[in-house]
Amino acid sequence: MRGNLETIVGAMFAGKTSELLKRILWAKHQNKKIIVLKPSIDNRYSNEKIITHNDLSHDCYAMTEWSKALKTFNFIKKEVDVVFLDEIQFMDTKETLHNVDIILNNGIDVVCAGLDQDSRGKPWETSSMLLGLSDKIVKIYGFCNVCGVEATKTYRKTLGGERTQVGAANIYEPRCLKHWEPR
Repeated sequence: MRGNLETIVGAMFAGKTSELLKRILWAKHQNKKIIVLKPSIDNRYSNEKIITHNDLSHDCYAMTEWSKALKTFNFIKKEVDVVFLDEIQFMDTKETLHNVDIILNNGIDVVCAGLDQDSRGKPWETSSMLLGLSDKIVKIYGFCNVCGVEATKTYRKTLGGERTQVGAANIYEPRCLKHWEPR
C-alpha cells in the first residue's frame, strides 16, 4: 500500500517546523521508525538538527543531495515508517519529487514542511509540486509584526538580494497582506 504524503506550509515564523516536530514526537511515541532530513543549506542554528525559532529541536540528517541520503538510509518499509522533510523549498524539485514518489510507493509515509512562497510572493517550486501531490495539506499562519493579524506572507527587511537568502528574524518577519510588499 502506498504511503501517505502530508505537506505543512506557510510563511516564516508561522510554526511549520514546530508542527513537524509535533508529528515527529507523536511518531516516536508510537514507536515508529523515522528518518528526519533537511537540506544542508539550512544551517541557521545547527547542521545536525532541525530547530524552531524558539529553540525546540530534533536530530536530523542534513543532505546536500538525495544521492547521499539514499546511500546513508535504506528507504524500505521494514526499516522506516515515516520520513520527515524540513525546509522543502530548498530541496531540488526533480530529485525530491522522484525520491518522495519512490518512498511513498515503498509504503512509507512522508511529512514535509516548508515555505510555500518566497519573500517576493512567488511560489517555491518544490513546495508547490509536493502540495499538488499531497494527501493532506496543512497551511499555518503567523502573526503580522506590524498589526498582529494573521500573516500569510514573509517580509524581507532589506531590499534586493538573491531569492534564496537563508536567515531568521535578522532578515525576515511575518506580515499580513496589508503590511507586506515583495522584496
